[in-house]
Amino acid sequence: MFVCLNDLVDTLKLQFYCSDVEKDKLHFNLHVSHYMDLKNEAMTIKSDDPQQRYKMTSIDKIKFRVMATTQKGFNVVLQNGDFTLSLRKIDDKNHNPVVKAEFRAEFLLRCGYQKAINIVVETVEEMLKNYFIKVSEIHLAKDVQKYNFSMLDFYRLKTLKRNKEIFNQDTNIYYSGLKFTGFSVGKGAEMLRIYNKTHEIDKNKNKAFVKYLSWDYNPSYDETLPVWRIEFQLRREKLKQLYSSWGMVESLQSLLKSIGSLWDYLINTFVLKDLSIKECQEIQAGYRFKGDELLILNADTVKKRFQRANLSPLWSFISTFKGNIVEKLQKIKDIKKPASMYVKNAFKAVLSTFIKLKRGVFNSYELTEILIEADKELQQKKKINIVDNARLKTLDYCSRAKDYYNHTGIDEIQYNNYSQQLRKNLMDTFVLIDGKESTIQTFKEFNKRLKIA
Repeated sequence: MFVCLNDLVDTLKLQFYCSDVEKDKLHFNLHVSHYMDLKNEAMTIKSDDPQQRYKMTSIDKIKFRVMATTQKGFNVVLQNGDFTLSLRKIDDKNHNPVVKAEFRAEFLLRCGYQKAINIVVETVEEMLKNYFIKVSEIHLAKDVQKYNFSMLDFYRLKTLKRNKEIFNQDTNIYYSGLKFTGFSVGKGAEMLRIYNKTHEIDKNKNKAFVKYLSWDYNPSYDETLPVWRIEFQLRREKLKQLYSSWGMVESLQSLLKSIGSLWDYLINTFVLKDLSIKECQEIQAGYRFKGDELLILNADTVKKRFQRANLSPLWSFISTFKGNIVEKLQKIKDIKKPASMYVKNAFKAVLSTFIKLKRGVFNSYELTEILIEADKELQQKKKINIVDNARLKTLDYCSRAKDYYNHTGIDEIQYNNYSQQLRKNLMDTFVLIDGKESTIQTFKEFNKRLKIA
């Protein structure tokens, strides 16, 4: 039977936003200025190792190194063995985060993620009193034994992700005759890594803390067997599209209540299927033999194989995070006001296509007739005219914008005003003017025939 050694929050990055500039600006910026002075002193230190160029300071009895180097977009970086704080002065016109906190994996494991977060929040509160926190990145992981991953498991994985990369930690090539050490699927915003953690520790002894702080305390741990890590990575680009009854998952408070739901979402986004060795080899090769006949495996054939295959027993075994069974996360699509360039491009496309049709001649009356014909076709098909169709699509757009606002608190398009002005905004759906008075008359007739004049 499989063994799960732990459930980990392995990586965590938080962003602190100032919620009251007037109250916090002076106090916070004084702190940042002080650390910037120390940074300037650190910059005078001569060393080829950037980690040796720093000056010491402390916040609420926690010691930090003020580094000579900074992260892009921030004024100063403070770090110690547990976490790193990047600070940016508060600006009235800048709505970016003013503090970025990055947790060390060993710190999260040693203290537990709840206590580690409390320590970081209390440290930031010494400088910033009015704030809200968003999660910019989180990694959830499990270390397992008694399942030995192989190259074939890469072909057992079902996902909609296009980016699949097989890697070897020694050589970064597909096949080298060396020990297989894992694979990754997806990219930064939403990603799965499966890799031999024992092999990683053998190559980098600094990673061994997980053995002493976690594995050795598990009575089921077998030192003679390799440990494989299953690690999911999510960044804010994806987090802000997910919500539960506690709110958007990108909010720290909501995320902490939704950890189990987040794992459930990920384990069902990247699914390991119980395909046979032969089926995996055929998918890898791209063909199969039927007697002496060679048959190419097309995409539909592979898709049907995954549909028929059962879930891998390992995936069933690790289906929950710390045994928590919670609600399913919901997805909401980002909604933003369309940029004017899309209208311009659509307008140019209509003119370009029409003028090509007329071999370089522009005739506003004939274009009007084409639009009227399109209106007739739409009425026959949907029983509504062009303008009513545009209204329905815009109302649907406003509805989605309102739903987005209800879950995020962000009014991207000021949908209340937009909805109130809907009739006025859509009254003149399409107007072409080529500088001739006759064109205006033509479109008055067009409007009349569409019954919107």
